[in-house]
Amino acid sequence: MTGMERVPMGPPWSVDLIADLHAGVLPPEVAAQLRPRVEADPEAREILQALDATLEDLHALPPIPMPDHVAARIDAALAAEARPAAPVVSLDEARRRRNRRLGLGGAGVLVAAAAAFGIVLAVSPGAQQANNPPVAQETPKTNTNVTSPPLAVKGDELGSAVGDVLKAQNFGPLETPDRLAGCLKGGGITSSGNPLGISPITLDGRDAVMAILPAGLGQYRLVVLDPKTCGPDKPEGVLADTTIKPR
Repeated sequence: MTGMERVPMGPPWSVDLIADLHAGVLPPEVAAQLRPRVEADPEAREILQALDATLEDLHALPPIPMPDHVAARIDAALAAEARPAAPVVSLDEARRRRNRRLGLGGAGVLVAAAAAFGIVLAVSPGAQQANNPPVAQETPKTNTNVTSPPLAVKGDELGSAVGDVLKAQNFGPLETPDRLAGCLKGGGITSSGNPLGISPITLDGRDAVMAILPAGLGQYRLVVLDPKTCGPDKPEGVLADTTIKPR
């Protein structure tokens, strides 16, 4: 302490301050000046007496044994702290041990790395010379952009497409949620949320996009749009609009 602590003014004094005085945690010079003033105040003296009585009650309690599971956890933690630390191994040494376990030498590491990234090493006849390093070539990639044909739906059987459309979030020729919102607005269709599912389809052989919108508890609103004609102020772009309750 610096010896410059100020003695709190009172009465009244806070219960926290009196408790600190009772516990002996205040600086000695502050406690020496504060105690006679606190003991001279009837209300503060009652708090001190209550704190004394509480301590006596606590001292009179029988000892409480530590639960076995708590003691076991403490013992395990102490035993773990007592174990010797693992020896420090340099990074280079760790890599050499790893390579020996994998059976890889200098060239073997290069081959393994190339295999991991799908690279084939083409070695020319003079590859053993320092001025002819191996040439890395990418392996041919198969075309993964193959798309399946859109779902074929009949106008009187829109409900049969619900299961497939619910699984998709494919705006198809509409491309963006904003374009979808414009087409819905053109048909005077409002929705309380994003589409539950959307997918390109053919409606009676005509290219279209079906969107499934929330329509209240346990109901779906099925909207089929013509991507070529739908848009704001274009109600003719809505090819179908019906609400169903799935079974």
